[in-house]
Amino acid sequence: MYSYINPRKKAIISRATKMWLIFFIVMATLVLGYGIYLRLKASSLESKLEEQKKASQTLLSSLNGFKDEYKTLQMKLILAKEINGSNQLLKKSVKNLFNLVPDQIVLDKVTMKKDSLEIVGQTTTKDAYRLLLEPPLKSIFSSSEVNFEFDGRIGRYRFTSINKIEKEKCTDGKK
Repeated sequence: MYSYINPRKKAIISRATKMWLIFFIVMATLVLGYGIYLRLKASSLESKLEEQKKASQTLLSSLNGFKDEYKTLQMKLILAKEINGSNQLLKKSVKNLFNLVPDQIVLDKVTMKKDSLEIVGQTTTKDAYRLLLEPPLKSIFSSSEVNFEFDGRIGRYRFTSINKIEKEKCTDGKK
């Protein structure tokens, strides 16, 4: 057979199919690229999340340390207030003690303990001590003992007074 027209070249795949294939390949590449982008972004966010968790744990441990330090400081503050209060009380007690001492009595040494007071001094007469200093001491302390020695060099009596507060005993056997 013979034809008068030249044969046209026919493609294996039609033009419309080529367009669909190119469109499909381009779309698949875009979706795949976007998926890879999302995967990289997710891994980046996961690493940042891990870093934030570590930072959060560090901050929590620091916070716990600060809480412990705060409790310690609170206890120290309470202790300091108690010490200050007892120092103020001791200061008042010492001032009151020295206000009790009359002019006829000279103190050489005063030793204060929690429940006792030891006074070493000089007096012109035993009666000056017994009339002027002993009554206030007996009103404060439950037991008061005094020893006198005459010192001929100075013409005065040296005395040592030991005063104690007896601790009260409870009826149930506890102190």
